[in-house]
Amino acid sequence: MNYEGTATWKSGVECDLAIKGKNIATVSPPPSFGGKEGMCSPEDIFAAALASPMNTLFLLIARNSKLDLKKLHTKAKLTMNVEGMEKLIFTDVHFTMSVGLQTDNERDRKKAHTVYDMAQKICPIR
Repeated sequence: MNYEGTATWKSGVECDLAIKGKNIATVSPPPSFGGKEGMCSPEDIFAAALASPMNTLFLLIARNSKLDLKKLHTKAKLTMNVEGMEKLIFTDVHFTMSVGLQTDNERDRKKAHTVYDMAQKICPIR
């Protein structure tokens, strides 16, 4: 499997990001690297992209396990070590998942934990 996206310089240090020819966002580096305040950074987009496979896997496994959901929210928090411009390294990714169950009982909570463990085990981001 192969995937690709493009970044096209717009102005200043801003870039338009596109997937399959469709613009998805305009990004700017964080202000600490000369970017504009209040804009999404490429690192923000990367964090959201990392959260997505966990969500998708949880949804697929939950459906196959007949676990009915009300809501699902996954947050990926990335940690980057910065040792000058020549050494920017992501050192950690931490996922936090919030699951709302249609029927909030002991059986479904246990099933949700099992689904989460399975999703973590097979997620390509692990």
